[in-house]
Amino acid sequence: MKRTATLLAVLAVLAAAPSARAQSPNYQPVRVELTVFGAYASADATSWGGGAALEPKFNVTDQLAVGFRLEGSGMITQKVNVGATGSEAEVSQGGRAVTAMLAKADWFLTTSPTRPFVGLGLGYYKIGAGSQEISGGGSVVQSAAAFKGFGFCPQIGVNFGAFRMSALYHVVLGGDMVVATQAVGAPSPTEVKLAKNYFAFELGGTIGGARRAPAAQ
Repeated sequence: MKRTATLLAVLAVLAAAPSARAQSPNYQPVRVELTVFGAYASADATSWGGGAALEPKFNVTDQLAVGFRLEGSGMITQKVNVGATGSEAEVSQGGRAVTAMLAKADWFLTTSPTRPFVGLGLGYYKIGAGSQEISGGGSVVQSAAAFKGFGFCPQIGVNFGAFRMSALYHVVLGGDMVVATQAVGAPSPTEVKLAKNYFAFELGGTIGGARRAPAAQ
């Protein structure tokens, strides 16, 4: 709770501070990005999934927007074969959910209608792993623990007017999640790593934050 309260305080400062300074002269002050994305995480067991994100931000200048990102996603992990004496056991790792609440800044490289940008988010992640099962003669699977902690996500993308596309890489601190599996007859458990880090490609749109009409002469 203390970490969540601290992050909310940081977000409030980011949202309030720009109002005390001159805002973007050529763009509307408030912009909101709504996006959907596909996600991929690579480790011993590869995960695939997708989700959605909401990014309310303030245009501090024509090229800098600051605010925050709220994100939720679900991922399904591939099946893993664990060798046993004379046979194999098939382990289904199940699904997991990821939520993120990040302070966010975007830097636009141009002020033209087509606007490449780079972004960076920093904040709080929560990962909840689903249950696992084992078949083919296997006996024991230990569930991965849930995770709460901090991370960051660099981003590159482009706005084509109100249409937005980008790629992100989420780096969740603290190492991979580990599941131990053991099939009947196997001499020792096999550790399977589930990556907390994941890559995402997103598409969506921007509400508000449009370029202002030229002033009448």
